[in-house]
Amino acid sequence: MSEESDSLLSVKGLTKTFPLSRTIIGRSAQRVRAVDGVDLEVPGGLTVGVVGESGSGKSTLGRLITLLDRPDSGTITLGGTDITQARGKRLTALRTSLQVIFQDPLGSLDPTKSIGHAVAEPLFVHGRIRRGEMREAAGDLLARVGLDPVLTERYPEQLSGGQRQRVCIARSLALSPRMLVADEPTSALDLSTRSEILNLLLSLQEETGQAILLISHDFATVQHLAHRVAVMYLGRIVEEGPAQEVVGDPLHPYTQALASAVPVPDPVVQRTRRRILLNGEAPDPANPPSGCRFRNRCRHAMASCATTDPPLIALSATRKVACLLHEPSSPEPAREPAALPR
Repeated sequence: MSEESDSLLSVKGLTKTFPLSRTIIGRSAQRVRAVDGVDLEVPGGLTVGVVGESGSGKSTLGRLITLLDRPDSGTITLGGTDITQARGKRLTALRTSLQVIFQDPLGSLDPTKSIGHAVAEPLFVHGRIRRGEMREAAGDLLARVGLDPVLTERYPEQLSGGQRQRVCIARSLALSPRMLVADEPTSALDLSTRSEILNLLLSLQEETGQAILLISHDFATVQHLAHRVAVMYLGRIVEEGPAQEVVGDPLHPYTQALASAVPVPDPVVQRTRRRILLNGEAPDPANPPSGCRFRNRCRHAMASCATTDPPLIALSATRKVACLLHEPSSPEPAREPAALPR
């Protein structure tokens, strides 16, 4: 992960702002930094989870990586090639390597088109099959995700939520992409269906060797699926590392609070754990606090946190954190292992 050459996707210094208000002549009067200087690496064949509260910028990051939105600055490299400014035919060709699974399966499917058309359309558009071959191709793809090929004749409203999400996964696999960006792929589903979809993604990754960028607000979902985790807060990554290390021994106070909310299946252990509650709501992203953006909600906040904006620093070959508690000159912060899942 530390070596750029090992990464299928590399993001450097990515930023994106959106206008909140405009002047009478249409100029932007106030802007919010949804993504603010993000660096991220996704190795081939592995899953990197991006987790954080609503409004942390994780979905915007996913849209930037897939070029559904354009970054204000920074670079996006896929397979060693800079794709940041890809447009036209180059962007169309790029879609064969990078596909998206959206949060709302019903909203991402055309209600006027059959399931067979929705699944096989990418193959037809990119010239992989003829129109007369779409039904057979769609049936094969549906079978890969555990659906009966007879569903090719149905329409989105005739399927359950879990079936629709499987259809969207089948469509994303049609072009055999090198990487999938899954934006909250299970948040609209019930608990049992979520487990089915997550296990499906795991089995498909083992079969195809695809990389996955998993975006979620649910720490438990990311823990189940991801090899590495990046924790976002107000547009920035505040901690990054192997999933089991970040979940088992979180370093940033924000990550500690998220991890403490993940239930443990052992009831005896669960009763001994203490939930870490954050103070208040997340600050206005258009007007973040000075210094550390998390300081107003942090139980370890120091005077220096109000003036120093901590960078994301490497503590080891695999762990990074943006917190003054972990600066070399700072004392080692007290750990509370009983409050955290193991």
